Amino acid sequence: MSLSYKEKYVPHEPSPIRAELVVRPDLLRVSFSVSLETEGIEQTLPLLQRACEQLQRRAREATGAEVTLRPRDTRINHPAPKKLSLPEDDDRATVAVSGLLVVPLPAELDFWARSTRVGALVRVCHEVERDSRETKKQPRFSFGTVEAFVSQPEAHRTELLRRFVERAREMASALGSAEAPLQVVDCAPAGAVEQTPVSLEEVGLSLHVHCRLDVVRERAH
Repeated sequence: MSLSYKEKYVPHEPSPIRAELVVRPDLLRVSFSVSLETEGIEQTLPLLQRACEQLQRRAREATGAEVTLRPRDTRINHPAPKKLSLPEDDDRATVAVSGLLVVPLPAELDFWARSTRVGALVRVCHEVERDSRETKKQPRFSFGTVEAFVSQPEAHRTELLRRFVERAREMASALGSAEAPLQVVDCAPAGAVEQTPVSLEEVGLSLHVHCRLDVVRERAH
């Protein structure tokens, strides 16, 4: 959240105020991409689907948890034509599917149990990627970094808004005076709750609300 104070006798705006909340994450998330070079796009997608289903099954077995696979995008890339290429080479393309693997982090898991689940997920991702590179003409996997997130960040919106109001009042009290009291004006609609992974035990949530502090003078009757 950000809050600025604009008044003719103030030469600059103070630093933005950010109302943030630290909460305990309840899921692990890792991005993945699986691709295959092919001459027939229609036949490739079922192969990639089966590879994703195998990945999900291996992740479930490794973590002992209900792993959710969320495909998000499909990309088809045709290689640039070469001068000496054969006509059949024009049909070749690389089909890639990307998405997320999501693993729950129940509240009853302590730090060590959470670490064990992270280790299991990292290990299976490494093994799947290694296996895919050792087998030719098979779907090839790559993975991002395992991070902890909150599944329902919007559930904390009310608390974030309460903290923003509290900090806005503190700032108005500190900068204003009895002769020129400050109030919050010109507030834009709040955006989505944003989250920043910190650790297995902490995720930072923030809500951007752009407002301005100003002196509201009563109109003369």
